[in-house]
Amino acid sequence: MKKKIIIALSIVAVILLAGFGFNQLMPKQEAQIGDKAINITVVDKVNDAELYSGTIHTDAETLGDALAEAEELKMKTEDSTYGRFIVSLCDVEQGPQESGPWWLYESTNNETCKSQGMCLGIDETMIKDGDDFTFNLVDSFN
Repeated sequence: MKKKIIIALSIVAVILLAGFGFNQLMPKQEAQIGDKAINITVVDKVNDAELYSGTIHTDAETLGDALAEAEELKMKTEDSTYGRFIVSLCDVEQGPQESGPWWLYESTNNETCKSQGMCLGIDETMIKDGDDFTFNLVDSFN
């Protein structure tokens, strides 16, 4: 009887060790690049044209970093005391800061924009999966 118990325990131990060893040999999954999907729409309201509408996949923490990664948006920025601001999207440049037109953006579901009552600078806007942003080139603030 004692011999049967020892044999059964030995078999269980071998099975457990084999399972552990097999698990250790399996390739580890790396974090996927682009775990966040944010929806971007770019509209030139001055010329009544939609320039881009699509989803960007990113691991970036801020909107500014996500936009910089998205080569299809062809974003150009300038540095200021308030961080980067957009001067060009989709090869369309804004005008002089004094007279416009200007690139502005909004979001109806981004937590940072909702909590502030408006969207702050692109480097201050934290992003989450599923956020929607619309960028508009406007020639007035009305």
